[in-house]
Amino acid sequence: MLIIDTEAALESVADPALCDILDRYAGLMDLAVIYIIQPGDTLQALESARRRPFADWEFITDHGGWYEAVIIISDDGFGHVVLVPDRDDIDPMLRAMCRSSDA
Repeated sequence: MLIIDTEAALESVADPALCDILDRYAGLMDLAVIYIIQPGDTLQALESARRRPFADWEFITDHGGWYEAVIIISDDGFGHVVLVPDRDDIDPMLRAMCRSSDA
């Protein structure tokens, strides 16, 4: 799992499939931590890293190959962004939860 919590870390992501999604967070890293799921990461690993369940999101957007889940943590707008690739090598539970948000 790639955890991005600084502008420098955000700028270091070179995956073109993520650049459009991540560009919207430039200048906002004082209000967000971004978790990018990788092959082998599990729902339990995500929840452990976030220290909270993967639930109660504000919204999940399907970007055609990536899901973007936004979870607001505090009244000042601080939150977590979880990016989940929609691929077979990603935890099926995470992908199912993202897909179920469309229902």
